[in-house]
Amino acid sequence: MTIPAPKLDDLTWADMMAAIRRRVPAESDGVWTLHAPADPGVTLLELFAYLLEQRLYWLDQVPDALTVAVLRLLGVDTPRPAVAAATVLRLAAEWPGEPVPVVPAGTALSRDPAGRVVFTLDDDVTVLPLDPAGEVTVWTDRDRTADLRARRGVPLAARGGGPAEARFTLPLAGALPAPGPISLLFELDAAAASPPSWSPRAVGDVPPPAELAWSWFRPGSDDAPRPCAEVRDGTAGLRRSGIVHLLPPAGWTTEDRGLLLSTRAATAPPRLLQMAVNVSAARDRERRTATGAELGDQIGAWRKLPGQRLVLPDAAGRLLEASLWLAGEEWRPVADLTFGAPADRVFVIDREEGALEFGDGLTGRVPVPTGDVRVEYVVGGGRAGNGGLTGNWLPVRDSVTRRGALVAANVVRAEGGEEAETVADARGRAAGALGEVTRAVTAADHVTLARTTPGVAIARAHASPGEHPGFPCATVPGAVTVRIVPAAPREDFGRPDFVAAPVPDPAALRLVAARLEEARLLTAEVFVRPPAYREVALRVDLSGDPADRARVSAVVTAALRRYLDPLAGGDEGDGWPFGEALRPSALVRAAQRALGDLADVLAVAIGTGGASGTGGTGGTSGTGGTSGTGGLNGTGGAGCMDGAVDVAGEDGEVAWEDCRDVPLRSFELPTPRVIRIRVVPAAETGEGLT
Repeated sequence: MTIPAPKLDDLTWADMMAAIRRRVPAESDGVWTLHAPADPGVTLLELFAYLLEQRLYWLDQVPDALTVAVLRLLGVDTPRPAVAAATVLRLAAEWPGEPVPVVPAGTALSRDPAGRVVFTLDDDVTVLPLDPAGEVTVWTDRDRTADLRARRGVPLAARGGGPAEARFTLPLAGALPAPGPISLLFELDAAAASPPSWSPRAVGDVPPPAELAWSWFRPGSDDAPRPCAEVRDGTAGLRRSGIVHLLPPAGWTTEDRGLLLSTRAATAPPRLLQMAVNVSAARDRERRTATGAELGDQIGAWRKLPGQRLVLPDAAGRLLEASLWLAGEEWRPVADLTFGAPADRVFVIDREEGALEFGDGLTGRVPVPTGDVRVEYVVGGGRAGNGGLTGNWLPVRDSVTRRGALVAANVVRAEGGEEAETVADARGRAAGALGEVTRAVTAADHVTLARTTPGVAIARAHASPGEHPGFPCATVPGAVTVRIVPAAPREDFGRPDFVAAPVPDPAALRLVAARLEEARLLTAEVFVRPPAYREVALRVDLSGDPADRARVSAVVTAALRRYLDPLAGGDEGDGWPFGEALRPSALVRAAQRALGDLADVLAVAIGTGGASGTGGTGGTSGTGGTSGTGGLNGTGGAGCMDGAVDVAGEDGEVAWEDCRDVPLRSFELPTPRVIRIRVVPAAETGEGLT
């Protein structure tokens, strides 16, 4: 819904005429007796009522300036400007006289032959020579180059949460030094809640989940790796896709093409989809400058009257930003002129017309004609910059092409471009903003705020009012413990790096705790912890004699793993509900639905003697802010089931329950420790029957 338009008066023509006719006899002392439409007096009254109704209609038409002022009063963003699309360009350059060319930030390139859509580089790019026949190779526990080439996702850390390292070999050629930082793209299989560093939706200053070490080595040499002199990690510790700028150590050459990435405590393994060299983020924006030579005719026609405009060259429909200097005085842009004072040097940007609009002397100063004028402005933005992968990017500046050959290709899609928001759109957004959760009052509020923490991908959260980590056996008024489950890939449950029991890293715990600390009630005490996982063992009894026992075992194991999964399990497929009891009948139904006609499921027994673990100690947020960085920095205490037949011990080691529900505590999630498949001969099913 949107904010309803105010109706200042609902009086209609018919209502006015009815009220007037009732007053005519009294006002005329009974002299006026004919009140029919044929009477000239009644005709005049109808005309006046018609004119008054039109005035009431005009009164209800709220101007855009008032709408913007109300939005500002509510603390909601005024109509947002256009957003420039972003992508990552991989450069190749050959500049005579420079062994390793450096393409400066701000270089403009375009894939459009007409040059209307222009992207500029965010950073300087050291364009290292590359081997045309080479490719990036990666080694973790084994050679993963084929997986990287096919974009299957290369896990860059171990699943167990311990130390890990990955070795890369870059396709560099020659033996040349680097005059600047080396830029590398790391495209990861990250959740949508963690947009890449180049995206317009990216969140700045996101803490890394683990400390990473970057160093260089020479392949085939016994020399120890040397650490980088400086690192600018746009991936936030491999939490999201981004560009990493590495300043190599002294004496480095392109022969030292080996890159070692290591960590002492790996988080849930990030998956690398693509890696590229000689890259920079680029955005759909182009800087331009206009002076009195181009704008003199317009300024010379100005009069000391309100409503002056200054149309900028080639900016219609594309104007994003502008700065103005008149007679050495700086004028600044504002969202609207409503709150401007008579002496304020301000203007409004009209994107559609590509013009600057000035005040009327009451709200904003009227500009005076002068020959000393300079406008620095930016054009671009909007949906025109969005597009797919192309390799035909060329520079649009003669100063660049004169230095040598420069070509580029975007290695990720150009996305994020949006048109400027209208006032009507802003009103609709404001209606949604009024329903947004900003204070943590109810348990649902805590869950919503935890899941929407900027910069980290939190898939699920559960709030337990009254739970206090220091008093586990009592209900503490005012205490709330929030358990969070991070997002993790769920496309393939059979991958070796699959994380069955995701646990948040310490930095994610601190970010969520800080968000809840700002939103909590003054008397509340909020604790943020990892999820508590209850390990269970399952035994599936099948009847008959399946022809393919291996297939039956794999199908049952995969079905039960998915059904009990914390992110994709449950009847709704959005994760096993916190505290939901384990029902043997529901497990039988899930297993049978997956098997179909392959076999008949007699029973599913739940092993209640398994170990229980929380997957980490977690961090807390109380009245004093965030405390504790605990938390297992890995996959959680539950481990991963293998789905093998009879891999557990004897039945006597576990108490099996196949009839009654097995309860869980309100904040617990199940995770299968082992699944055993047992085939019961058909004769056994009829024992005891007559």
